[in-house]
Amino acid sequence: MKKGLKLLSVLMIVLGLLTLAVGIMTTGVFVLSGETTAEVKSLIALTLIFSGANGLLEFVGGALGLRAAKNPAKSLDAVIFGFVALAVGVCSLVLDFSVQNICACIIPLLYFVCALEVHRT
Repeated sequence: MKKGLKLLSVLMIVLGLLTLAVGIMTTGVFVLSGETTAEVKSLIALTLIFSGANGLLEFVGGALGLRAAKNPAKSLDAVIFGFVALAVGVCSLVLDFSVQNICACIIPLLYFVCALEVHRT
């Protein structure tokens, strides 16, 4: 399970960085549109906040997973993070049942299972 957790953690770090990059590019598109209305400014702020928070959380989760794979004694943080990420994914799935939300639950589920197994060892 350590290898699985390590693989998922690296994947989460890459996805976190990719999310940050896409958020920055989207923000750039909004800025370059030349619109100065309150709605566009609000979209710029929301894009930065949500993409930044999502990317940061993915990155932190990946770092916690790598730390847990290296030292199982420090795996409780990864278990807690995995549970919270899975709970958020399930809530999203309940609110909007779609293929996209089902897929969004797969990585947190695998991460949580791997982190839990590493913690048990």
